[in-house]
Amino acid sequence: MKIRSFKPEDLNLLLIWLAQDYIQKHWGDPTVWLKEITENLSADWIKYFIVECTHPIGFLQYYETDKAPLGDWSQEPIGTVGMDYLIGDKEYLGKGYGSKIVRTFVDTIKSINEYDHIIADPAEGNKASIKVLENNGFRLNSNGFYSLDLCNSAIKIFRADPKDTQVITELFRDTIQNVNSKDYPSDEIEDWSSWWTDHDRWKEKIEKQYFIKAIIENKIVGFSSLAADGYLDFMFTHKDFQKLGVAVGLLRMIERKAKEQENELIYSDVSITAKGFFEKHGYVVEKQQFKKSKNKELINFRMIKTMKNHS
Repeated sequence: MKIRSFKPEDLNLLLIWLAQDYIQKHWGDPTVWLKEITENLSADWIKYFIVECTHPIGFLQYYETDKAPLGDWSQEPIGTVGMDYLIGDKEYLGKGYGSKIVRTFVDTIKSINEYDHIIADPAEGNKASIKVLENNGFRLNSNGFYSLDLCNSAIKIFRADPKDTQVITELFRDTIQNVNSKDYPSDEIEDWSSWWTDHDRWKEKIEKQYFIKAIIENKIVGFSSLAADGYLDFMFTHKDFQKLGVAVGLLRMIERKAKEQENELIYSDVSITAKGFFEKHGYVVEKQQFKKSKNKELINFRMIKTMKNHS
């Protein structure tokens, strides 16, 4: 069995499959599906595939929930893909091919190494599909989706919202005063951390940049942001959640966004404290510099990383 990219010439076969009673029962009107698929064949947020043995036997699609049109899936963490599949050839029903399709898809998503979660939304009465998902490690969430966690981490990444400003600015202040304080004198720490009070400036950053937050058990434990030109503006982890992989998770999503934006490189002004972390993840020092905060000039490093798709 193999999975290949969907082609326009597959549309007629797909319509035949969708029109079958056992598929319509769970998928609904075949013309609605065909219209949606036709309109999105070149979209960047969804991908379509045909499942083949000696001949085509099924259909598979996956979509990035943070790029897809608004829906129930929009509340899922960044780095989540939703999947749907069907077996169109009746001869292959009840023979384990559903599990093979799901396993192959999960392995494919893992190999891409950009996603942390997979969700599926089978019809409530589709017991066969639900059993396939459960046998492959998917578990029913409180929101009704079946979910598979690929990274076994309690950290979930979401877009930040202006309503998060108070929590984010307090985290910024507390991290500087308790973590960065080992590398900078107290007067510079006081000057730098005082930016936490400028909530209008922070709200503007959250609205204009790709600004993301890390959540553990409903608590914001870190945040990061990327400007359209590839400037990594912020990377902060809560003082009580250091060395737990928070910054690693944030950086993965920032770099994913940079590739999506087609940034040739990511550049950032990195503190003494964070320099080692960024070096570990492939960033190199372009220069050491003094950068003005409010009233004080602080030592930091202009660091860059070239994106692989532009190397």
